[in-house]
Amino acid sequence: MHHAHTPGPRAPTRPHIGEGPVLAGVPHQDIHRIAGPWILPSDPEACRRARTVVRAVLADWALDHLTHTAELLVSELVGNALLHAEGPFHLTVESRTLLRCRVEDGSRQHPCRRTAALDDEHGRGLELVHLMSSDWGVDHTPLGKAVWFDLG
Repeated sequence: MHHAHTPGPRAPTRPHIGEGPVLAGVPHQDIHRIAGPWILPSDPEACRRARTVVRAVLADWALDHLTHTAELLVSELVGNALLHAEGPFHLTVESRTLLRCRVEDGSRQHPCRRTAALDDEHGRGLELVHLMSSDWGVDHTPLGKAVWFDLG
């Protein structure tokens, strides 16, 4: 089920960031990898940079089979942030059982899925995220929100 999350007793908004595999802290749990956060520019270059980062991280983690979908969906989230939110923008990529990509921005306004008319130039991004991801949602952060999706 795809839904937006509200704050609750969850992991910190910005966990300790490390390069490569790190133990998640619970014995016998899967290896938890976190890369980022990367600061993205407040211009269209942000989408290209986000795709480049995702491609490189997934290659390093031997998750190449998720690359095309992850690139498309992260580009949609970054594009939405550029159109509808305020910076700074940050991208974080995590892998445990599922791959999670998070795009943080400085706006508290939640994105809305909608049905675009045939001739609309915008309005299809979150529908793609909804259809192509395992799950997606929105978390409040101290400075705004983080929109994320999972692939697995």
